[in-house]
Amino acid sequence: MKSPTPLENLDAHGVYREAVLEESAHMSLETLKVLEGRVDDVLGRHAAVCAQRDRLQEQLEQARARIAELSTQLETYEKERAQVRARVESMLGRLEGLDLS
Repeated sequence: MKSPTPLENLDAHGVYREAVLEESAHMSLETLKVLEGRVDDVLGRHAAVCAQRDRLQEQLEQARARIAELSTQLETYEKERAQVRARVESMLGRLEGLDLS
């Protein structure tokens, strides 16, 4: 393998036009392999995060449905409690009116 030569700055803008092809090809393949690994990792993480998001959204929907169900049940219990209280107060009022002497 040829030893790398320094890059030459051939224009005034600091852009390098030439590089050692052998070293560049080798580095480019290694860099591409590393980049491909990172992209695969990101895609894997993205898929996992999307799956987790979907599971959490499903759990959220179930929790909301359960909250709605329990809210309805609570309203029913509160109405029943008010009715029971009114009936008990009515019975106590009638008992207070009794002459027990």
